[in-house]
Amino acid sequence: MAVILKTLTEIFIQTGILNKDRCAPQSSSQYLSQVLVPETAIRLIAEDYMNISLDVAKEIMVDSVDFGLYVHDDSNV
Repeated sequence: MAVILKTLTEIFIQTGILNKDRCAPQSSSQYLSQVLVPETAIRLIAEDYMNISLDVAKEIMVDSVDFGLYVHDDSNV
């Protein structure tokens, strides 16, 4: 998710496309992390699975949270 957040920040924040007026009442960073990052992840999952529905892609993302936390936990290194 960090790569997605970094990329979306470069595309939308640093260019001024996304500002506080466009994402009110959230801040632009909240909007990125709570809306755009998850939506981008869901769409990437759907594309990776040969264009499955976005609902199925969201289920895959939710179902993989525990695995992702385990694999990327610093205490497991």
